[in-house]
Amino acid sequence: MRPDQWIFHSFILLSSCALFLLGPTSATLDTISANQTIKDGDTIVSDGNMFELGFFIPGKSKNGYLGIWYKKISYGTVVWVANRETPITDSSGMLKLSQYGKLQILSGNSTEIWSSNSTVSMRSDNPVVVVQLLDNGNLVVWDRSSRKQSVIWQSFDYPGNTMLPGMKFGKNLVTGREWSLTPWTSEDDPSPGLYYHWLEPTGYPQIFVREGLVLLWRSGPWNGHKFQGLPLENPNPLYSLKFVHNKEETYYKYELKTSAVLRILVMPDDTTVQLNWIDQIQDWAMYGIAGVKDSWGRYRLCGPYGSCSINRYPPCKCLVGFRPRVQDEWDRANGSSGCERKHALDCGSGDGFKKISGVIFPDTRRSSYNHSMTLEECETACRMNCGCTAYANSDVSRSGCLLWFDELIDITESDEKQDLYIKLAASELTEYALYGRFSVKSDVFSFGVLVLEIVSGKKNREFSLDDHNDNLLGHVCRDAAKRKDKGKVSNEFVEEVRTMSLTTDSEVELMKKRLKFDQEKEKKMEEIEKKGKK
Repeated sequence: MRPDQWIFHSFILLSSCALFLLGPTSATLDTISANQTIKDGDTIVSDGNMFELGFFIPGKSKNGYLGIWYKKISYGTVVWVANRETPITDSSGMLKLSQYGKLQILSGNSTEIWSSNSTVSMRSDNPVVVVQLLDNGNLVVWDRSSRKQSVIWQSFDYPGNTMLPGMKFGKNLVTGREWSLTPWTSEDDPSPGLYYHWLEPTGYPQIFVREGLVLLWRSGPWNGHKFQGLPLENPNPLYSLKFVHNKEETYYKYELKTSAVLRILVMPDDTTVQLNWIDQIQDWAMYGIAGVKDSWGRYRLCGPYGSCSINRYPPCKCLVGFRPRVQDEWDRANGSSGCERKHALDCGSGDGFKKISGVIFPDTRRSSYNHSMTLEECETACRMNCGCTAYANSDVSRSGCLLWFDELIDITESDEKQDLYIKLAASELTEYALYGRFSVKSDVFSFGVLVLEIVSGKKNREFSLDDHNDNLLGHVCRDAAKRKDKGKVSNEFVEEVRTMSLTTDSEVELMKKRLKFDQEKEKKMEEIEKKGKK
């Protein structure tokens, strides 16, 4: 058994033993009404017998808590705790529902230890309130004063270390309430630990983890099926994933398709596990595991424009078109200072884009999105905005638009299938296309080669024909030599490939002028070289 498995099983066993020590006397009811109480040792059970609520003592602790745990399977596995930060120090605790729907945990002398802090209007003459434990693990306070009952309060709005099916993970943008996850401090102490998991709605939503005030880890954005970098797959035969992002709320949740029992648990060391109950072995199977403390997964490990890989040491390298910002630090395997451009952008003078694949997209807090735009429209929008540094489809199905502004931060290499297009100077793109090395005449042909790639839709290095092995530029030059009329060939070539692209008339004219300029410049350089040889 691996150490992480031993810790997990110890965590479950200690919780279970704690509950058995209490010797609960299970009730058959799943509700209590106003002014009724549940005392230490009493419980209520959900209608389908899946969950139970009562008081428990975790592990070796002497403190008591009100919690919800599994009953039908894995008896004693706690999934929610009410008074995480305010334990009861004796066995005198009791749960009470007030006339107006306020849940309270009281000590023996009636001192309030914890409350839901939610009630119906005091102006109601005869409020009818009950608290019910549902078979999905949600504890709900209902207002049943009218035919259409309404929720006053529910435990699903206050997650702890466990995410159950149907729970929201995100934020109510109207009230400001966050549905977040925090692990226990230890297996004996359910108070909130140092780690905090939340869904950040700024820019385009993504998941973050911090330790105290320090950012540790970030998922990629939602790609139409899942969050980049998370092991949850969608579609899946057991569950479905749902992501909602509008003016009122941003959240993510999963729902079960079958009778399977699943949960997501954040351990005290912040390891996150996805667990599936297996009846045959009467135990939980871990089918997904993630540890944000892995060095390669730490947020911003490789700085701006740096790329991080778990399969490389040192893990950092600069993106194409960039170089280490502080070379001395990189020489010591510290890439946190990030990278800088080899060639500065010149807005409006032919900047282009380099496609990279197999990465978790950079931090999207400084981004904007439009789900109705095409990739071509997205490129145009980024090209026209001098502050735009990259673009991509927002959906893995190749629809929608994501635009990045400012530096690109926290890029991680992975098996993600989406492409990211990074803005680079035209000269950088051309020199990369010319076999990845600088040429004496690269300044002459820089824009020309870029134009050929744009209008033909083919990469200079990847182009080939059956009758020769020339790249795209070599093919044009070979054809030009045959016709002995470079200007004519260039114009005819642009007109020919125009039907293969979405190039506008004005762009075509600009390309023709620039090609002619490059040819004249090349001719002058050849004359200078001839004179030098003489």
